[in-house]
Amino acid sequence: MPKRKNCKPGREHAYYFRRSPLTQEEGETWRHKSPFVYREEMKRRHAEMWRERRWGVRRRLSAMFAFVALAAVGITTWFTLGAVFGAQQELFSHMTTRSGDFQIAKEALARVTRTAFIAGLLSFFLASFVAGIATRFLTQPLKALTDGARKLAAGERGIRLDLPPARDELRVLTLAFNGLVEGLEEQEAWRRNMVADIAHDLRTPLAVLRSEIEGMQDGVVKQDRASLERLHTEVMLLTRLVADLRTLSLVESGGISLAFEKVSVKTFLERISTGFSLRAQELGSSLELDIYPENLSTRFDPEQMTRVLSNLIDNALRYASPGTIEIKARRFEEGLKLSVRDHGPGLPQEALEQVFERFYRTDRARTSRKEGSGLGLAIARAIVEAHGGRLEAENHLEGGALFSLSLPDASSRQ
Repeated sequence: MPKRKNCKPGREHAYYFRRSPLTQEEGETWRHKSPFVYREEMKRRHAEMWRERRWGVRRRLSAMFAFVALAAVGITTWFTLGAVFGAQQELFSHMTTRSGDFQIAKEALARVTRTAFIAGLLSFFLASFVAGIATRFLTQPLKALTDGARKLAAGERGIRLDLPPARDELRVLTLAFNGLVEGLEEQEAWRRNMVADIAHDLRTPLAVLRSEIEGMQDGVVKQDRASLERLHTEVMLLTRLVADLRTLSLVESGGISLAFEKVSVKTFLERISTGFSLRAQELGSSLELDIYPENLSTRFDPEQMTRVLSNLIDNALRYASPGTIEIKARRFEEGLKLSVRDHGPGLPQEALEQVFERFYRTDRARTSRKEGSGLGLAIARAIVEAHGGRLEAENHLEGGALFSLSLPDASSRQ
């Protein structure tokens, strides 16, 4: 590493830090070490950077363009001088060596030869200079991408690279990098929110359990059947939350095995609606089945699809009662389409996609924690996608929320 002249005592460390090839986080760590250790690390990093840049893309492109320019100049000069020498031989064959015209022609041809060589050299140097500028322009976005990738690997976020002015592959690559950084930031924010949501859903039943148990220990709360029922309820809430988290993790990671079998859609939906009929009557609602054609059948995992349809119907009864819940099944070109529609207030526009996120509730203040873990729709979508299908939410034109479930043709899942 070059050593700075006339550097004040004690300032060598700051000088090396300003020239540091480390990232900001690495520099903060190494800056607190001794100046000797810091300089040795800087030397090692600069040596690595020099080896990387020695035959980098820019230098290879410059060398390639210079070689092409040299070859072009050499070929042009070779044929030009060959033509000049041929004309010289033909001209000199008709002249005597003592004539004045001979000497004049000889000097003129010598000037032409010198001029050709000089022009070739100038062309070569000009081509090399232009090649250096062009390769610098081409590789500058790559250098920015390399620096951005290193910062990203070091944990820095909020990186946005300037787009190259030319609408070429480098601009597309830069856009892809910026999109990658944005996606990572969204994933990290989602992960933080998920951890906070899990902590929130765990904290409430744990707090209830703690207060109940401490009350029993202090003799404030009686140890009777009612107290045990309350404790059992909180334990079941925790159990259901943990089970839902595990199920969601298995489905999204592909760790769950699906048992495909041929199922009669009419029989399948009638069995599910029968299970909800009593609850629907208590809430003043009704379930209507609309299946066409009636002999409709397809292949899927009936246990997992029962969980999906049960969740959709349960949500419809919970948020749209009293009213009619319409369950439809239709054959379409790509396979089977099931839909569950209620006649309630529908979903807010911004919630049409967010309802499938973990722990999302349209109104947290009004939603009881006993009504669900907030993972039902996330699990439902993951199960449908594991079948190769899609689960989407929208608001019906005539009112109410509409959940549409599309499954691919049975012949694609043998």
